[in-house]
Amino acid sequence: SKPFQCFINPDASCFANPTSMIGAIQDYCRKTNQYIPVTVGEIARTIYESLAFRYKQVLGNLQKLASFPIETLHIIGGGSKNQMLNAFTANAIGIPVVAGPSEATAMGNLLLQARAAGVVQNKKEMRRIVRNSCELDTFEPANREEWEKHYQQYLGVFLDE
Repeated sequence: SKPFQCFINPDASCFANPTSMIGAIQDYCRKTNQYIPVTVGEIARTIYESLAFRYKQVLGNLQKLASFPIETLHIIGGGSKNQMLNAFTANAIGIPVVAGPSEATAMGNLLLQARAAGVVQNKKEMRRIVRNSCELDTFEPANREEWEKHYQQYLGVFLDE
């Protein structure tokens, strides 16, 4: 499907528990005078591009609060398996995205138990174990100018709630 046709605010209350997610997305686009997605590809692309731009928005807020530059975004858990969303996120935020491990919760639990038992000494060692145990994927940003231009368009479609 064609990129950047329409956007949603993924955090809008109308998406919390709709009867039909597709209907809710189409209604949102209608209310914000945008193209109304119809096909599965258009709906998916609307969701993924909007999520990537929302990540950019939130990351910008975090960067203002941080006392250090945020140079990489780590996405863990099941969501880290979505390669399209990871690539879109890297493009939108302009920094590399490292995806994985997908089983981060279980690994974290196991490593904390290992630390409590004295098998693992510190956080640095725990991170080394994760790096050596899992394949992590890195997504580099691309098409920055195009993504930045459409980010401004995304910011203009927030409904007052």
